[in-house]
Amino acid sequence: MRFISSREIRSNPARLWEVREGDEAVITVNGKPRAIVVAVGEDLEETLASVRRARAASALEKIRMQSHKSGLDSLPDQEIDAEIRKVRTGR
Repeated sequence: MRFISSREIRSNPARLWEVREGDEAVITVNGKPRAIVVAVGEDLEETLASVRRARAASALEKIRMQSHKSGLDSLPDQEIDAEIRKVRTGR
């Protein structure tokens, strides 16, 4: 994985085209990661679906960790059902 600064991209946009299939680059702004560039192979839709699945899995893992930290992962089913009913009636 290579890191490319936003300043480099402004002065030489062709640096992005150096990212080859199966590789990725991280675009940085002021030294901090800001975006990821992923080379697209033959199937754009498949690549996008893979990226979206990875993002969803990451979000789910964060939710699970937050639930564990706050103790919500051990709620009994009755409390979960009650909370769902409360939210649904509030719609």
